[in-house]
Amino acid sequence: MRPLFPLSVRPRGLFALSLITAALYSSTAAATVVVENGSSFTVDSSLLADRYVVREQSTLNTLAGSSLREVSVFEGSVLNMQGSEVNAQDYGLIINNSTATVVDSIIRSQYVGVNASRQLGSATGGSTLTLRNSDVSGLEGGAEVTGLSTLILDNSRVEGTQVGADGVNVRGGTAIVRNNSVITGGNSGISIGADSNDVGDYRAEVDGSTVIGLNGAALTVVQGAQATIALSNGTQLKGANDLLLDVSEGSSVNLSVSRSTLQGDFNIRDNSSGTLVFDSSTVLGDVHAEAGSVADVTLRNGAFFTGQLQNVNQMAVESNSVWALTGNQQLANLSLDQGTVDFNSGFGSFHQLQVEHLSGNGTFVMNADYATNEHDTLIVSGTATGEHTLSVKGSGEDPTDPQALTLVNAAAGDARFSLSGDQPVDVGTYSYNLGSRGDGSGGSEWFLDPGSKTISPGTQSVLALFNTAPTVWYGELTSLRSRMGELRFNGGKAGLWSRAYSNKYDVAEQSGVGYSQVQSGFSLGADAPLPWGDGQWLVGALIGHSRSDLDLTRGTSGSVDSYYLGAYTTWLDQASGYYFDAVLKANRFDNKSKVNMSDGTRAKGDYNNTGLGGSVEFGRHIALADGWFVEPYGQLAAVVIGSKDYGLDNGMRAEGDQTRSLLGKVGSVVGRNVRLEGGTVLQPYIKAAVAHEFAKANRVQVNDNLFNNDLSGSRAELGAGLAASFTEDFSVHADFDYAKGEHIEQPYGVNVGLRYSW
Repeated sequence: MRPLFPLSVRPRGLFALSLITAALYSSTAAATVVVENGSSFTVDSSLLADRYVVREQSTLNTLAGSSLREVSVFEGSVLNMQGSEVNAQDYGLIINNSTATVVDSIIRSQYVGVNASRQLGSATGGSTLTLRNSDVSGLEGGAEVTGLSTLILDNSRVEGTQVGADGVNVRGGTAIVRNNSVITGGNSGISIGADSNDVGDYRAEVDGSTVIGLNGAALTVVQGAQATIALSNGTQLKGANDLLLDVSEGSSVNLSVSRSTLQGDFNIRDNSSGTLVFDSSTVLGDVHAEAGSVADVTLRNGAFFTGQLQNVNQMAVESNSVWALTGNQQLANLSLDQGTVDFNSGFGSFHQLQVEHLSGNGTFVMNADYATNEHDTLIVSGTATGEHTLSVKGSGEDPTDPQALTLVNAAAGDARFSLSGDQPVDVGTYSYNLGSRGDGSGGSEWFLDPGSKTISPGTQSVLALFNTAPTVWYGELTSLRSRMGELRFNGGKAGLWSRAYSNKYDVAEQSGVGYSQVQSGFSLGADAPLPWGDGQWLVGALIGHSRSDLDLTRGTSGSVDSYYLGAYTTWLDQASGYYFDAVLKANRFDNKSKVNMSDGTRAKGDYNNTGLGGSVEFGRHIALADGWFVEPYGQLAAVVIGSKDYGLDNGMRAEGDQTRSLLGKVGSVVGRNVRLEGGTVLQPYIKAAVAHEFAKANRVQVNDNLFNNDLSGSRAELGAGLAASFTEDFSVHADFDYAKGEHIEQPYGVNVGLRYSW
């Protein structure tokens, strides 16, 4: 049975201590032990007691395996609990104006698990209670901490188990929750309310931990408390009905969320106020402020907030943060500082954002359906200031009824709006610039202007790919023509040969589309004299591959992989120097386009087609004195590239007719054969020619808009080269070319190779 008076531990001699020890070991009388007057007492697994009271700057130590009922620590005393278990009818632990460290322990209570407080009625003092790797639960509350006191949870679990119980009840004190701790309340996870003397910090810090409200919000602020809550490093909140924060009863909260992901809502009501700062965090939910309450929201350092704001006074989007709307939105003040407002529309739904005042500088991401002319809209009913960017979703499809789409309307102010990257918006075949005008009421509006249309990058890529095949084909032919020159240089012997080449072409806007093309490739071939006829005919076959990379505006690019095979013949009359060359070459073209659209997305498309062409050349090799020679010639080449229909994945459609080219050329080569000691023969040469493209109509349709790729016209060609025959069987070759015309320029062409003959 319980004794009539508590046992008191005082340093008064061995006799008194022996009486206490005997009482503790008694199985018939559970005692309340008082440790006081600066003494120290240790409880181990062999001692049993109903209750421990520690006061007057004394110390209680509990060792692993010890079991206790209730522990109360007062008046500057210290509790060190290690590996112990407390099972209480009342408070499991009361730490009053004292310090306690609880490690690896379990505390269960029929009332409240633990309490950290100061002396009742005092505005000074306070306690510090640290729970480490421990588990606390109470039917009517997990933990309480009052003004000037601090509760620290380190990898611990605290739970208020009944429906109306809070996990941690902060009454003016500070709760520090860290290192994977978990707080669970039958009502709220953490509740912050008024201290009886209105002292303390009213603060909760949750770092890398979880707070759960089973039937209420994860966090509540009540009784007019002015609370500060800091959540960081992956902290999670879970509340009933997805309610993460509920501020009521004229309270206020300053909430900061750092490096965490939250999903749920935030309520400010009953004439309360809230300042919410989301820093480097992702938040999905709504912020509701009831009439009479005030809420301000700030996003900074790359935060991403998706949700609605109701009666929010100020939204600040800073430092690469994003606010993504989930519907139409009204807001008193919107300030941007390198932040983004994403209207987050699409799938047939478009949003309107109406603000009273706009300031700063930032970006608005907007969308439009160009088939129906529905679009997102920003309306500033008051004053708009600052410089802002509109990033408008593009499309590969043409509008059904092109109209000027008003994106922004501002009643007053000197704000300036521009398109992202100062680039027009891609609207199918064409791109539209941003126009501005007065709205007739003293305000201004900014709109997409169909009257400013230019050819879009998607259209440019389509035209360029259909335009590129002839230059690809002729670039490959150059390496073969140099091989035929070698045959004349070396007397028409049979042999094996290889060539590597690189060409660059700059196509002017006047052709229909401007772009740069860089081609690189190789050819392999073999040839031999015919065994019949006059003995001056030689025939051969070749295979090869080339890759052409196209560079268009705004990062749009294309590529053509060409695979080819062909046959050729050459005839040379040694007596007169006349020669004749003929080539027949078939190609397969693998075409790909990558379009950087105005909204930052990338559209892609690809197709395959084939080509067939041939060339004939007639000229004369005229030998002069001292090894000099001149070689006038004329050439006629033609190629036909197959038609093809294809599309880009942004909805753009392209239909290309057959591409044709008919190229005539006259020119001459001048060079000299120089014989060196050892039998090596060098042949340096220069060449010049005038070429004319006769084909004019190569039609392409983009979204039913007709374009004509026109490379017709004349151009001048210059070149130089060197052939070297080291033995009768082995020679090398290098050739350099330049061409300039009205529609096309070849800044360089390089062709190198080697030959082995027998």
